[in-house]
Amino acid sequence: MSFKALILLKSRELIVHRANATKAHFRYGDGIYVITDSDIQNVDEAGKIRGAEAIYFEGNPNAVSHIKPKVKKENELDPSSVYLNEIVIMNALKQTGSGPRFDFGNMFGFLAPLKDPVNLMYILFIGVILYGILSQALGLI
Repeated sequence: MSFKALILLKSRELIVHRANATKAHFRYGDGIYVITDSDIQNVDEAGKIRGAEAIYFEGNPNAVSHIKPKVKKENELDPSSVYLNEIVIMNALKQTGSGPRFDFGNMFGFLAPLKDPVNLMYILFIGVILYGILSQALGLI
């Protein structure tokens, strides 16, 4: 489901950005804006619902809520900080949860020049010449 994200810029302009409500965030410009179900409002025109929208201020990742904000206590967290904390925890688990691994690429890094076709052709020509010399010297031909 998509909705219109109305972003009020500091220059007093309004930008309408289409966002997907099934995702947890969307990007616009340099910012990441958090999508919460409680902040998406239905647009009502003459008793008919014409869509959904959420209003954001430029630089603030949280939408302007239609519900009156409660007085925050010191230990109550901002919704964007909870979302960003979840992202940080997920990234940390992805990076450390796989366990130790051995990087075999570095162990065979000296063979990397063999990927170049020019070097491979040089090695083939030298190999054919050495085979010819050794086979004649050993009497195989």
